[in-house]
Amino acid sequence: MWIMDGAATVGAVLHAINDHTVVRPYGDGLLVDLPLTYGDGDAVRVLVEPMGNGYRVTDRAAAAALLAMAGVNVTKGRSAEAFAEAVRSAGLNGTDVAEGELVAFGDASDLGQRVLDVAQASMRVDQLRWLAVRQPSARFPELVTKRIDRWVDGDERQVQRKAPVPLRSGRSRPVTLRVSHNDRSAYIQAVGSRDQEQAAERCYCIFSLSQVPKDNRIAALDGGPEDWQAAIIDELKSVGSVEFFDDLIGLENRLDAIVPPPPSLLSAQSSA
Repeated sequence: MWIMDGAATVGAVLHAINDHTVVRPYGDGLLVDLPLTYGDGDAVRVLVEPMGNGYRVTDRAAAAALLAMAGVNVTKGRSAEAFAEAVRSAGLNGTDVAEGELVAFGDASDLGQRVLDVAQASMRVDQLRWLAVRQPSARFPELVTKRIDRWVDGDERQVQRKAPVPLRSGRSRPVTLRVSHNDRSAYIQAVGSRDQEQAAERCYCIFSLSQVPKDNRIAALDGGPEDWQAAIIDELKSVGSVEFFDDLIGLENRLDAIVPPPPSLLSAQSSA
C-alpha cells in the first residue's frame, strides 16, 4: 500500500509552481506571471518594484479593470463592499495606491508571501464579475488579441489588429493580428470553434496564398486538439504552425520563437 509522503507532496507542488512561474524585467522591477488564472483564463500577473529597503507588489489594478470591462462598478454598492473586504482580509494597500489597485509592501524575507497575498486578493476581486449583468461572451479573435497584448506588455514588440497579409497576387487579406519587432513579424489568425469548417477554410486560404514564410504564420485554434478533426489540424499545419488556446503557454512560446522579445526583456523561468 502506498503511503502518502507529506514532504514529497509539498515538493511536487512547489516544483509545479516553479515550472509555470515566468518572470520578466519591467522597468526597475519584475513582472511575475503565476500559474493562477482569472475567470477568463488569463494568467494572474503582479509587478514587483523596489521601494526603500523593501518591495512594492501590485496587480496594477488588473482585476478592477476586468470588472470594469464586465460592467461592475467597484466604487459603490455591494461590489464596492466586497472589494473593500478582499483588500482588508488580505492586509493590503496603504499609501500611493491608484484606484482599484491591490498593493502589498514588504521586505525580502516575506516577498513570496506578499506576491501570493496580492495574487489571491486579485483573484477574489475578479470573482465579483458574477455581480455583473450577463453580457454576450467575447468573440474568440478578441480573446486571442487580449492574450497576446498581455504577453508583449512591457517590451518593444508591436501588435497590429486586423493586419493585412500580402498575397502572391499583389492583393492583401486581413488576419487577426501581426506582432512585429525590427524586421521580424508573426501573423496570427484566430480560428474559432463556433463554425470550425468556415473558420479553418478562411485561415487556410489566406495562409496558403500568402507571401509570408510558412514559419511566420500561426493558426490559433479555440480549445484543444480533442475539439478539432485531425484532418482540419493537418490542413492548417500544412500552411503554418498550429497552437491551441487551451495550452497555457504554447501560443506565447511560438510567438517568441518567431519574434523574440528584446534581449533586455527576455522571459526567464523563475528559480525558487
